[in-house]
Amino acid sequence: MLRLTRGGRAAETPSCAGPGAARLAVTFRLVLVLRALLMAMALVLTPVAEWTPNLLGAVAVVAVATVLAEVRWRTVLEWLLRHPVLACLDAVLAGSVLAMGGVFGPFFLFTVMTSALAGVLFSWGPVLLVSGAQVALCYVAMAVGPGLPDPGAPGVLIGLPAFYPLTACAGVALRALFDQYAEVEDSRRHVETMLAAAEERARLAREMHDSLAKTLHGIGMSAAVLPVWIRRDPDRAERTARDIVAALGVATREARGLIAELRDDAHVMPLAAAVRRVIAEWGREDGVPVRVTVADESPDRSDPSGAGPLPRTVRYEIVSVLKEALANVRRHAAASAVEVRLSWRDDAVELAVRDDGRGFAMPAGERLDPLARAGHYGLVGMAERARRVGGRLAVWSAPGRGTLVTMTVPVPPAELGPRPRPTARSGR
Repeated sequence: MLRLTRGGRAAETPSCAGPGAARLAVTFRLVLVLRALLMAMALVLTPVAEWTPNLLGAVAVVAVATVLAEVRWRTVLEWLLRHPVLACLDAVLAGSVLAMGGVFGPFFLFTVMTSALAGVLFSWGPVLLVSGAQVALCYVAMAVGPGLPDPGAPGVLIGLPAFYPLTACAGVALRALFDQYAEVEDSRRHVETMLAAAEERARLAREMHDSLAKTLHGIGMSAAVLPVWIRRDPDRAERTARDIVAALGVATREARGLIAELRDDAHVMPLAAAVRRVIAEWGREDGVPVRVTVADESPDRSDPSGAGPLPRTVRYEIVSVLKEALANVRRHAAASAVEVRLSWRDDAVELAVRDDGRGFAMPAGERLDPLARAGHYGLVGMAERARRVGGRLAVWSAPGRGTLVTMTVPVPPAELGPRPRPTARSGR
């Protein structure tokens, strides 16, 4: 459905789903709560002697409408976005309270929330319509309601109804701030996606250099000396040819793995789903039993995209570390079982990968730098990924006792929301 933006251009009216609508719904409910609070204050401040049956009836109707709007806010918000004229009906209800209780009494304050709500929800046309209707109804209430103003005070006659368009403008400004925030968030997510893509290209380049390129280089060297062995030592030439064939098989598997990673969309999935998918694919290929304990984060707690509360760059690095850890198990561990655990704490998310393989001797002080000098770049690269998102990587291993890799990434408490409940399962 189309609506007019502030600049007069056509745009689609937000429904009750999506990033912009989520912020809009929160503001809508906040305005309703504030309106109910102001109404309660007016009820307390109104002397009992001033209550009349008509005033009680008008207040009761507005109170019921406010409560229903709060309870059924999704439906009411959808109706208002599709039919802005319904806000004028709410203005009539508020005007009836003013006519019964008096414009200069405590009921005036809660009526301005209708104009504020119009400013947040609608374009300029409906905003002016609602605020103009409230100004007219305010003058009608002045004429027929109790507590007539002093004719010698024209400032009151002009200034009091002016609160309606002023409050509407405040709602418009609030909506503009939300729109700007949404644009900044979209830009941030776009930049994060570009950075993630650049990091993935760099990682694939390193993978090609460390695996496929070295394999092909070895094949090339063996093929270059093959004619020499054919002339000098036919048996050696036969063994070399078999080695070349085997190396070609390895290169083929490595190339297929790189192509599969290029097509992988696990990095854009919610973290729990991405972890399960990576483990399921790895288990099918390697046939090693995997025990998985994954805490499901609610996808709507803070990230409007539905991909979970973590920024995309954090999810990307966690998934990448998991893939690298499983790749190390495949290449070096000779493990018979693997355990993967994804857990959430109050201020961090933790990924742990444990295997029961051959393990290795940790360098002195459990530092990873000596591993890089020895040519083992996998763990060092995982540590760099953890530091890139403000986290840390811990590695424990011993010969014959397996290896444990733990990645911990801090997350602000506001993004974590309610603590998820872990689920455990085993699979291949």
